[in-house]
Amino acid sequence: MLILFDYGHGGKDPGATFKGRHEADDVLVLGQAVAKRLRAARVVIDETRTSNVGVSLEQRVKMEWKKTYDFFISFHRNAFKPEVGTGAEVYVYKTANSKSKPLAAKIQRALVRVGFRDRGVKEADFYVLKHTRAPALLLEIGFIDNSADNKLFDLQFEAIVDGIANAIIEVTGVEKVSKCSTCGQVIV
Repeated sequence: MLILFDYGHGGKDPGATFKGRHEADDVLVLGQAVAKRLRAARVVIDETRTSNVGVSLEQRVKMEWKKTYDFFISFHRNAFKPEVGTGAEVYVYKTANSKSKPLAAKIQRALVRVGFRDRGVKEADFYVLKHTRAPALLLEIGFIDNSADNKLFDLQFEAIVDGIANAIIEVTGVEKVSKCSTCGQVIV
């Protein structure tokens, strides 16, 4: 199993911001935690960035073209008006194939289980969804400009990581991974 994780924004583009919090930072930390959990299950994860650097949309897509990935997953946090928007949603391309929609639905259910309002699985014409060859998803994990969503993101961080990782594991058929509650070790 080979997956490309894309952590939105970065470098001079912080993405959405709220009270000193930057989308680019949140999605990098979250995505890398999910990647670590999946690597423990022997899933190969490539990343479009591993630090706070700028990567254009075109560069992200060109990275995906270099290999034959089973999935392309782009991590984001949403924003609208401070304290108005809330919840999580997963996007697939408007002509998504049969692999992306089941994974999108499982990830969406996992995010709702940890407490995010269910904004659903939606179709969109986003550049990274449209121009990648692999089944592609774009995750919007809560609204960064909503204090309740940020609190949920922080307090349920491990549950979010587990939910996303286990949804990917279920769809791809690799061994399920969990974390020991007393020792913190990843268990396959």
